[in-house]
Amino acid sequence: MSRPGFALKVDEHTPQLLTLAGDRVRLQRFPIGTEVIYTPQPVASSDPVALVEGALANPVDSAPLKKLLRPSMKLTLMVGNVDPVQPRMRFDIRRTILERVLEHAARARVDDVAIVVAGGLGPRWGGQDIVEVLGDRVATSFLPEGRIISHDVTAEDLVTVATPSGEPIRVDARIAESDLVVSVDICHGPREPMSFAVGATDEATINRTSGFDGSDSARREVATAIHGAIPIFSVTAVLGQPYLGRQLSFMNHCEWEWRLPEQVAYATARQFVSLMPRQGTQKLYAAPRADYELCDVIGGDPAQVAVRAAEVWRAANTVAAPQTGILLTSVWGSSFDPGDPVGSPVNAAHQALCDAGTDAEHSFLRNEGVLVAFHPLSRIFPNRNLAPAADFFTKVLPVTKEPAEIRERFERQVLDDDWYLNLYRNHNAWHPLAVFHAWYEIRRAATRLADVIWVGADRETARILGQRAATTLDDALELAWQITGDREPATYLHGPGRILGEPR
Repeated sequence: MSRPGFALKVDEHTPQLLTLAGDRVRLQRFPIGTEVIYTPQPVASSDPVALVEGALANPVDSAPLKKLLRPSMKLTLMVGNVDPVQPRMRFDIRRTILERVLEHAARARVDDVAIVVAGGLGPRWGGQDIVEVLGDRVATSFLPEGRIISHDVTAEDLVTVATPSGEPIRVDARIAESDLVVSVDICHGPREPMSFAVGATDEATINRTSGFDGSDSARREVATAIHGAIPIFSVTAVLGQPYLGRQLSFMNHCEWEWRLPEQVAYATARQFVSLMPRQGTQKLYAAPRADYELCDVIGGDPAQVAVRAAEVWRAANTVAAPQTGILLTSVWGSSFDPGDPVGSPVNAAHQALCDAGTDAEHSFLRNEGVLVAFHPLSRIFPNRNLAPAADFFTKVLPVTKEPAEIRERFERQVLDDDWYLNLYRNHNAWHPLAVFHAWYEIRRAATRLADVIWVGADRETARILGQRAATTLDDALELAWQITGDREPATYLHGPGRILGEPR
């Protein structure tokens, strides 16, 4: 990585700084004394083959992959997609890992091979998704014969593989019957990847471990039970920050480092969007692609790989800074809702409260602080795959915002709704439980904060979320200072990538 993340204190010489708000990109003047947290500088990706082969040949707490393969075995490759990378990868590292594993399998004369995409409550992959992520080579070899399956958490033919605490854990039959499962996953955040526990199991297990009563310990219990029942070799790639293409290249650099190409890209983006607001934002921000530096590839025992992958990500993406009572953050639609440059207000709130450095243990924001987020909170839900989120926002939140009441009154309704489930099974939509789980996380994160204020947001939308809106940053800071009781400087999280705090 060319430069680690760092903290900058705004003074009279600091230029205007970039802010991202849904589909809006602008330069903003910040008050003197504001602490600005820059993510590590993104760099273009490099050839991953050597790292992938190293992970397969020198795994953690496991024999090398080639020693686990034999001609008569049933081999399944599970592709984790529980937490999709946004912005999307220009070239998906999972393709390279999959191809290298398949080459080893071919040399070992393994001829019973299938692929299962484990997305949990996320949209199930269709043919276009498979080609886009896994490539023509894999798609043309496996799709025509039906050997690529997108896991359905509601399927009736799932197989019970373990019953910890008396609760059955059910997985896809192909996974349950395999002599070896090679799990291919990505780590691009501080949490340990647990694609088996929350991506390849059944609806009830996912709801039990990630819903109202969900916890990391519950997910680890499920993961451990699955690992004990099924032979698994895990391969996880750890990603750095997104390196955006030429049209958005200004996001890759500090503002004082902008040269003519970055200045032109910023000016062009602003002008393009101002002249054609709808078409411009859709073209520039709906589905941007990015390169990601490959920090490491780790193979071996799935539990050890998950822990080490999270450790590598944290080491590469943690910035030391003092805790603050007021934290400012951009909320960019392209970071959480593919195809929608603004994104749903519930997902925007989840991005701000759960993914923007507000984790209680590694947070830039102290308890009873105020979170200030830049986002318009539009109430438009243009994509059919967001239908459950749209109905949750318009029909559930106006009635109650309390997680316990929501679970009691509304969860069962969506689980019995054939229309929602049909959208999930057949039309690339999110499972209806996903928005409930997102809201439970939002409320857990909000319980330790004094307030959440949205800059430039729709006031009625903010009210429905149980939060507040302000017209400008100055207005938001005045409100925040009234809540905290003093005029201490705020901290601003800069850039589109994820970052973790190390309070000092």
